[in-house]
Formats: sequence, C-alpha cells, structure tokens
Amino acid sequence: MIKIGSFFEEHVEKMVLVIVGIACVWLLITRVIFSPNKVSYGDRKYSPGAIDDKVNEEARLLKKKINTPPDAPKPYKSKLAEFVALLDLSIDIDVKLWPQVPYAVDGVISGGGQYRLPRIGEVNDVAVEHIRAVAYVPTDVITQENPYDKASHEPNDIDLVTVEAKFDIGGLYARFKESFVDDVDEQWADPCLARPIFSAVQLQRQELGEDGSWGDWQDVPRSKIDHYGRLFEVVEDADSLPAGRLKVWKLQFDDPQLQIDLLQPEAYQIASAKEEWYPPIIHRQFLDMQRKETIEERRKTREEEQERNERSDSRRSRRSGSGLGFGTGGRSNRGTSVGLGGGDGIYGGGQDTRRRGGSRTGSSSRTGSSRRRSTDDGFLGQGLGLSTDRRTRGRGRGRTDTGGIEDYMMQGLPGDRLTRRGPSMNDVYDEFDKIRLTWRTDLEKMREPLVFWAHDDTVELKKSYRYRMRLGVFNPVAGTNQLSEQDMSRKNEVILWSGFSNVTEPVEIPGKLYFFARQIREADKVVTVQVSKYVMGYWHSEDFKVSQGEVIGRVVETESKRPETGRAGRAGRAGRADWRINPVVRPEDKAVIPETIDYRTGAVMVDAVTVNDWSGKSLSTRRYYDMLYSFDGTDIEHMPVRQAYWATDVQSIYSVIGRLQREPKEPLKAWSTGGRRRRATRELDEGYDDEYYMEDMMMEDMGRQPY
Repeated sequence: MIKIGSFFEEHVEKMVLVIVGIACVWLLITRVIFSPNKVSYGDRKYSPGAIDDKVNEEARLLKKKINTPPDAPKPYKSKLAEFVALLDLSIDIDVKLWPQVPYAVDGVISGGGQYRLPRIGEVNDVAVEHIRAVAYVPTDVITQENPYDKASHEPNDIDLVTVEAKFDIGGLYARFKESFVDDVDEQWADPCLARPIFSAVQLQRQELGEDGSWGDWQDVPRSKIDHYGRLFEVVEDADSLPAGRLKVWKLQFDDPQLQIDLLQPEAYQIASAKEEWYPPIIHRQFLDMQRKETIEERRKTREEEQERNERSDSRRSRRSGSGLGFGTGGRSNRGTSVGLGGGDGIYGGGQDTRRRGGSRTGSSSRTGSSRRRSTDDGFLGQGLGLSTDRRTRGRGRGRTDTGGIEDYMMQGLPGDRLTRRGPSMNDVYDEFDKIRLTWRTDLEKMREPLVFWAHDDTVELKKSYRYRMRLGVFNPVAGTNQLSEQDMSRKNEVILWSGFSNVTEPVEIPGKLYFFARQIREADKVVTVQVSKYVMGYWHSEDFKVSQGEVIGRVVETESKRPETGRAGRAGRAGRADWRINPVVRPEDKAVIPETIDYRTGAVMVDAVTVNDWSGKSLSTRRYYDMLYSFDGTDIEHMPVRQAYWATDVQSIYSVIGRLQREPKEPLKAWSTGGRRRRATRELDEGYDDEYYMEDMMMEDMGRQPY
C-alpha cells in the first residue's frame, strides 16, 4: 500500500495531464469536428457548412427556371353560351309569351327593333345638412359578409354631410312604358324593359380654395359603412364589358333591398344623446322641435320651481301663524294672545281671527290641488313631447286624473287615427316614415316624388364644400341593335343619367381644435392661451402659459367625474350621495369623459410684439400685443392678445365654444336606440300593432324599458 501511495504521489501530475488531454480531444471531436449545431430546412437538418451548399444548389435551380421560357397556356374556351342557357333555365317564366331581350352569343348580336331611349328627368329640391356628433364607427372593414350592424365598432366623433333631393318617379315609369310598350310595334312591346332599374346615385362636390374660387367637380365615394363595396361601380361603356356582365348586373340590381340601399343608404348609428340622423329637411324639423321642447322644459322647470317656492312660503307662514294658543281681547284686532305657535289661536280676537282662518283654509285647499296636479304632471309629462300643463286642460274640460290618462292615450297613438293636441317629436318621426322606402314599397305606384340621398363622410376640417347629385338608370337595351336610328349612337350607354340637381348652398366644416390668446404678462411676455378641443361630442378647454419658443398646448389628464344621470343621480341630481348608496351604474348611464385630452396644437410661440393702430370710424388709437406663432418654422402667423382685439369671426367662434361647453354632458345612446322612430320602423316592417305600441309608450314614461 505504501508503494502504491508513493506511486500516485510521484505520477499524479502526469495522470491529471492525461485526463485533461483526453477531455480536450473529446471536446474537439464532438463539438468542433462533428458539431451538434444543426439547422432545420425542409424535412432535414443541416450543419452550418451543409446549409450553405443546399441554399447554393437551390439558387442555381431557381435561376435556371427563371431563364426557362414559360409553358404555353391552355387556349381559352368561351362558356358564354352555356352560362346563358343555364340562366334562362333558372327563370320560371314562359319565354315564348314575349320576345326575349336580344343578347350576344359568340360576338353576334341577334334581333332588331325600334326602341327610343326614354328621358330620365330632372332632380329637384336638393338640400344639404352637416351633422357633427358621436357615432358608432366600425373598427373592421365593412363587406357584404361583415356588414355595419355585425362589425365591431366604437364610439367616436364624425362629421357627416347628407345631400337629399326629389325625383319624379311616376313620370319615369310613364316614359319607360311609352318607349318600350306604347310607341313600338306590338311584336316588340316588352313590359320587362319598361320597368326601370336604378343603377347609380352620383354625388359630386366642389371645394372652396384659398383664393375664394371653387375647384373642379369630384365624385364622392360611398360611405365607409356601405357593405356593397365595388358593386355600385358600374362601367358605363358596354363595349368595355365582358360578355353577359350587363345582364348579371341588372339581375343583381333588380333586388328591392339593394334598390333601397342605393337610393336611401344607411347612416351611421348616432351615439350622442341630443342628436339623431335624419335627411336634411327632416333633420331641420327635428332640430326645431328639439329647440321648442327645450324651451318648454325650461319654462316648466321655472314654473315648478316657482310653485315649490310658493308652497314653501305658504307652509312657512302657516307654521308662524297657526298653532294652539289662548288669546285675550274679544273684539279688538290688537288683542294679545299667549300660547304655542303665535297669535292666531282658536280663541283669537273676533272677526280678525275668522278672516285669517278662512284665508288659511283657502290656501290649504289650493296647495292640495296644486299637489295633485304636480303628481299628474310627474306621471304624464314624460316622453313624446307631451304637454304637461294639465291645469288649463283640467279647468277647461273638467278632466280628472282619469281624463289625464285618456289625454295621454290620445296623444300616444301613431298615425292620424287619433287627433293630437299639438306638434311633437312624433310628427318628425311620421314625416321620416312617409318618405322612407321599405320592402313593401311599390315604386311603380308611388304618387309622391321619390326622396333619395347620399352621404359624404370624407370631409376635412375647416374646409367648405358645395354639392350636386343625379340619378342613373340601367339602359335595358345597352350593347344591342334594338334602338332606333335617332338613338343608335347611344347604344353603348350602360347608364341613362338624369340631369344634375342645382348646386347646394356651401357647407362649412368647423375645426375641432382652436386656440385663443387671452392675456399677457408684459414683464416677461408670457401669454395665457386657451386651447379648446372637441372630443366625444363636447368641447373642452384648458389654459396654458406660453413663453417664447414653447409649443402651445400639451396632453392633459382630466379629472374623473361621477355620473349624475341614470341610477346614481336621479334623486335631485345628488351625484355623490347616490354614488355611495348605489355604486352599480350601467356603462350607458355614464357620460363619456376621456381620461386624457390632447391639446397639442403644433404651433410654437415666436414672440409677442406691441402693435399701435387705429380702429373704429373715429380712428381712435389703440395699443395691444400681437402673439406671433408658427406651425412649420417658416410662415409666421399672428393673433391679437385679449378678446377685445380679436377679429369678428374669432370672437364668434370663442363665444359659440363657450356656450356649447356649458351644456351638461349626457350619457351616450346604446346601439340602435332611436326612440319612437325605431319603434315606428318596427311597426311598419313587423306588423307592430297599436296595443303593444301604447304599452311600450306607458312603460317608457314610467321609467321602465319596453320589451
């Protein structure tokens, strides 16, 4: 053992060197020569060197394919005859009853005729309206598979211009019948050709230039929520169309719902509490009625406040002048009294006491009557724009509480079946329903002019536009030789256009961001600038202290506000107390207040300089500061400091923003919440009868949601 131990002591270093050498050789072989690092490519793994060879090999093959000439394609074989045969078989009619519409087969146009193209007519009574509100804007691309009502959306600000016009559709049908039935030989009379199919609504606009002149007319595209996409982009030259395309178009457009969406396209779902979309003329009636209802509500509020004050004064006077007392004095009006509550005791002084007691009794009676009237108003004065002044109606007709309910029922019914007592928002809904096309509408039997419209949701801020529009109808014999010699030159016109409407009045799109130089600290030329921005349906303003070289405006966090409407604020608008009592508030009950507002204007203050000039007819001298600022560092603009020196248009914008900013912020409307207009649509389209209509009215007015 001693020898073995000594052997290890003498040769331990050599042994360690041998072991280390073996380990190094193993690492060299396994980690360097045969590397475990592999690259997966396709269905194999390659080492770093092998992958380069593989890529090089595939590059050579690809280069060879690029230089190789392409294979000859298979010759195209027309399927037109087969397609037309299948199309004819799909139509379950007796094709021998009337002569068929000629169509092209293998480039040969069959048939002949003497049709004259009808005159389309004129577009009249054009009107335009601009709406700025919060709407549900889609966040997805709208397609036929993903329409607006099914796509995801979010509330956001929009500027929407709607242009409407009227068209004599009865005259159009008469002219088509005359051209294709009445004024041709019996063998060529074709009622199918005599039914016009609308193909296009063309909206054009001009933009006002900086020099005050109007630019060229440009086509306005369909709105972003139109799910038909490029279907409405009809090529107008028949020679440019593939064989059979025109026939397919006419079959596609000959659909009632598509015709409705073409003539009366859907508008954005408005989320703002006080706004709702209507065609321009009816929207003006809506705004007028809304103003009248607002004035009426304010008048009622003042009267109720005055009545509450009178009742409060009456109760206060009774407490101070009544009670259990013991008077002395007999006939004297100045007799003294000792007791609780004052001097008019039950044993008071003679005639004076009786007179006061009688007056008090009369006051109590009037108070009770007023209280009953107030209760009636509270139940019946909700919704529908109903008059809540039951006092005059009650005295004039001798109505009791039951009579008030009868008045409510009389005013709640739709249509003209019952007489209404005055104009209300229902009249606006009825006017819209009169012009609205539905699947039941028979265009051929319409006696009133057709009202159609188009939207422009591509307007830009702080620009002015004016519009014109026209209607297009498919040429039923386009691309054939069925026209008379007078109209043969127009045989390739796919669309027959009406004349353009008159040009609308200019529409000015206001900005959403303004700033105003309000004050200046002359010592260091620090200007107080108010920046106002339109966000989620309301104006917000913030003051910024700006020095030379500083940017005007920045991102500001808003203070969180508790809701004052809905479940948490109906008891006297006591928002904070009710919030603690009932903290559960639905999202639709909250006014949307953004957490942050971006007040950045992009303008940099350059300097503030003194200006001396003259103003007024008397040319009186004045001295003020002018704030110089620039957006791009090259062009310098200016704005006087203090409101008194602003231009008239700037003062007007400042005043309007200040007035709008004081409006109370209300919760957004939920999707498809359109009040009675929505219910009227439901009544027309789904047979919504009067019993359920009145029941829904009463449920809403009692603060409940209709089913």
